[in-house]
Amino acid sequence: MEILEFGNREKDKIILIHGFETPYQIWEKYIEHYKNSFHIIVPILQGHNPKENEDFVSFEQSAKNIEDYYISRYGKDVFAIYGMSMGGVLTAHLWENKNLNIDKVILESSPLISYNKIMIAMMTKQYLMLTHKTQARDKKIVTRAINSIIPEDKLEEFLEMMDNISDTTIINYIREIGRYKLPSNINTPNTEVYYYYGTKINELLAKKTAKYIKENYPTSNLRCFKGKGHCEDSLLNPSVMIEELDRVLGMKQLNNTRLNYLQNSSNDIKVKSNRKPNNK
Repeated sequence: MEILEFGNREKDKIILIHGFETPYQIWEKYIEHYKNSFHIIVPILQGHNPKENEDFVSFEQSAKNIEDYYISRYGKDVFAIYGMSMGGVLTAHLWENKNLNIDKVILESSPLISYNKIMIAMMTKQYLMLTHKTQARDKKIVTRAINSIIPEDKLEEFLEMMDNISDTTIINYIREIGRYKLPSNINTPNTEVYYYYGTKINELLAKKTAKYIKENYPTSNLRCFKGKGHCEDSLLNPSVMIEELDRVLGMKQLNNTRLNYLQNSSNDIKVKSNRKPNNK
């Protein structure tokens, strides 16, 4: 697994974990926005790196790779991990393992409830078919992907990644996602949990996950994006999601300065100093 880093290593750390069959380059605008205020760490997950001939095996292995890399360099404290779609399943594993002290777990449209073998088989067949057609440059499939699952300016990176992804990686990811269920009792009282999802038909599993999280983690923060599909704004309109993340991360843009802020009853903004010092 290749892991990229951006920004000042003395700043608080944010880990960004991309989704299944999504190139890591979708994080570029997020990196540009946050690199002056945080240190950004971006894993390129197994099977998604055109420079490496590496199949995905399990989330346990992926989590260990990230933990070993991070702890050896920065210790256990992580300010935030943001996992998009399948990346949220890996984020949930990192949270569940408790090897990292995570201030904020941010999950978007992540399927964190298990589903049956029939659905796993159906999804595997569908993803294999779509991947093979993309690799063959089926015009209809590639055109459909643009501005539905990938912005047009990332098409080249998307196709390069898809050309490298193997059937083994696809089969293993879908199997692992389908089998996983977020434990109902992860006891990390200092961790803030955020979950985002849309309302379109492709968000059915995310909607069920949101209900499960709220039932088992009642202090979690849920936000439903009305009329939106699976990670729609995050992928296609990143400025919308960045604005949301600014609130979660305690950002207020004032001469590129990071501030924590609270809204009081009179609608005035109270500015506070950072909640904790930068990691060293």
